[in-house]
Amino acid sequence: MENKMLKGKRIIVTGAAQGIGAVLADGFSKMGALVSLADIVNPSKAVAKITDAGGQAIGVTMDVTRLEDNERMVAETEEAFGGVDGLVCNAALFATLPIQMQDEIDPELWDKVMAVNIKGKWLSSRAVVPAMERVGGGSIVMIATNRIFHGFPGMLHYDASKGGVLAMTRSLIRELGPKNIRVNTIAPGLTLSEGVLARDGIADRKGAIAAGRAIARDQSPEDLIGPTGFFLSDHAGFVTGQSLGVDGGGVIH
Repeated sequence: MENKMLKGKRIIVTGAAQGIGAVLADGFSKMGALVSLADIVNPSKAVAKITDAGGQAIGVTMDVTRLEDNERMVAETEEAFGGVDGLVCNAALFATLPIQMQDEIDPELWDKVMAVNIKGKWLSSRAVVPAMERVGGGSIVMIATNRIFHGFPGMLHYDASKGGVLAMTRSLIRELGPKNIRVNTIAPGLTLSEGVLARDGIADRKGAIAAGRAIARDQSPEDLIGPTGFFLSDHAGFVTGQSLGVDGGGVIH
């Protein structure tokens, strides 16, 4: 039975040229959505996968840290699809970040992580609000991490940025609720996208990580399609300000 939970929904996914973002965009298309794939890397390959399968998708090459790029992303999506109903703020720095203790992190790298992982999500959300107001409301989904509920060493810049995403979600609902715009957070565990699999040492660590989950298996990007799609759908029309852990029971919060 086909799941058309997102039929007709016009959804932007940032960081969608590859990895989790590309998988989410493809999954939403299969649920009936019209998808705008945005990334600093040209997302044409991921767009072609969707359109070749009969879906409707466009690509926007942009930088989430620039307000004007986010506004152009929204404008191009409105022009292509007639409006915007959903935004998934997925763009983030992670796979390329080295494992470093707090006193080893370069302050310039810290600023770059915060610019993409926090500022970028704020600017994407800020840019999409007027478009959502024009269609009577919408749904924003932030992608965070389960690391913020446990505390792990070695990636303080990343974890701090994702903790900020959760705080931003909780503040945004108070500002955007009167506009009928919902904001929720997905908190995945270690997800084996191609970028993550390319990291040094992951092949040796992933077995131990999987063993620590209640559902003891590797996590794939496909595991995030259904939960994220739910937040974007009308089924979640009265759900806002929530954080959903999607990690096989790795962290309980």
